[in-house]
Amino acid sequence: MSAVLVEVTRGPMVENRHRGAIIVVDGEGRRVASVGEPAMTFMRSSSKPLMVLPLVEQGGAEHFQLSDEHLAIFASSHAGEDEHRRVVAEALEKVGLTEAALSCGTHTPFDRKTADALRAAGQKPTVLHCNCSGKHTGVLAYAKFKGFELANYTDPSHPAEVDIVTAVADMAGLKTEDVVIGIDGCSIPVYGMPLENIALAFARLGLANHGSEARRTACQRMSQAMVKHPFLISGTGRLDTDLMKVTEGAVVAKIGADGVYALAVPEKGIGLAAKIDDGNMKMLGPIVLEALSQLGVLTQEQRAALATHDKFVIKNNVKQVVGEVRAAFTLEG
Repeated sequence: MSAVLVEVTRGPMVENRHRGAIIVVDGEGRRVASVGEPAMTFMRSSSKPLMVLPLVEQGGAEHFQLSDEHLAIFASSHAGEDEHRRVVAEALEKVGLTEAALSCGTHTPFDRKTADALRAAGQKPTVLHCNCSGKHTGVLAYAKFKGFELANYTDPSHPAEVDIVTAVADMAGLKTEDVVIGIDGCSIPVYGMPLENIALAFARLGLANHGSEARRTACQRMSQAMVKHPFLISGTGRLDTDLMKVTEGAVVAKIGADGVYALAVPEKGIGLAAKIDDGNMKMLGPIVLEALSQLGVLTQEQRAALATHDKFVIKNNVKQVVGEVRAAFTLEG
């Protein structure tokens, strides 16, 4: 059964409660701590770092002369800012493709300043503004490296997608056939599995201790690419970027849509996965920061530096503080 993770107060009373679960495991899948017991959930964008592993471990990054910046953007849910679009475009050029190859679709950039500038200029977003344009470029890079047809690369039966889900399942300690396949908002397959297995996949990613030597090296490179270039993973004022910056690489973090979060803490040898039942993304900050504090990962100073993602107040129309949003759980284990 899921547990209350966040309370929303108004005056002296709790008005809303957001339920879900958090699971923390070590590199062998042993449970370290938890609260709530979820069934299955899709990884959504938290799968992105894992999806790049086949490209890296088989030599595709060297073949196309891709830097850690390019690998970071492949793992990103970026905000569509100038630097994000530049790195995606550069990666496409190195792979020998243009943005016309991307099937991710378009949406308003997550970064408000970028979105406002587009509107002011009377321009529409391009595929490069899409938060998943990096992921799509990475899948296309792998498909081209392997000599696969590029058409329909988002189809779950495409050989690139088959290789990718096989790698994700292995990292999560599952058989490929046990992974539930859905379709994400950007048309790429998404992977459904128990939350515990998502945590295991991230523990293994951070520890770089699973599978062949090539797989371990690929995990190490992906983790390092993410913590070296946290801005590319997310963007200005966003949780992934700020968390990895403030912890100076001690945490390897990746958000997923509809209330999913996954991270690794390599020095502690753990992976964490969280899911909010109602999918409310605003609740992830308080949940993740409280969990990391209880696990002894965040110092008081680091948590203070992340205050914009932590407990926050609710104001009425005349800017009076009338309530707050706060984490409301204790990890057990």
